[in-house]
Amino acid sequence: MKQFIQITLAVYCITLVVFSFWGQVTLQNPDIGWLGSLAYLPHGCKVIFITFFGIRAVPALFFAEFTGQFLEWPNTDLFYLWVGSISSLLCVLAAVKILTSLKIGTDTNLKINKRLTYKNYKFIIFVIILSALFNSIFTNLVISTLNEVSINVSVIARFFIGDIIGSSIFIAWMMIFARLFIKNFQIER
Repeated sequence: MKQFIQITLAVYCITLVVFSFWGQVTLQNPDIGWLGSLAYLPHGCKVIFITFFGIRAVPALFFAEFTGQFLEWPNTDLFYLWVGSISSLLCVLAAVKILTSLKIGTDTNLKINKRLTYKNYKFIIFVIILSALFNSIFTNLVISTLNEVSINVSVIARFFIGDIIGSSIFIAWMMIFARLFIKNFQIER
């Protein structure tokens, strides 16, 4: 239980900070519009935390997005965003489950406290790509259905690319942070 609480607090705090940073940088300027979807940093949080902590990270990820959305857009109807968050989390979970079941790019004994290997990188890259594909299609489908608007291929492509770029930026930042501030940081999945 202590480990679950530690994971939950760490995932929640990091994801909320990343979501708030992304929101302030991209969404507060009305001239930018949907440019924020071209580097969706919170998707990187979902990929890393679900990859390493599995289902234990999901409640914290959802509540961090819930809190971030409420803080960024306090006077709006956020139901479609919350449903989109759930859909997005399920897409990452599905990608991890599919790749783990097929044993693509990894072994079945993955832990966060071991050394990075080529298999870990390959697995994370596959999770990023597959979850971005699922997320760009299914989450946009859910949101467009709830909002009764059509989504075209360019929107799906923008979200796919944005999830990949955002995940890559977040993961690179985490690796730099770990090397600079955490002694003997080792990961193996």
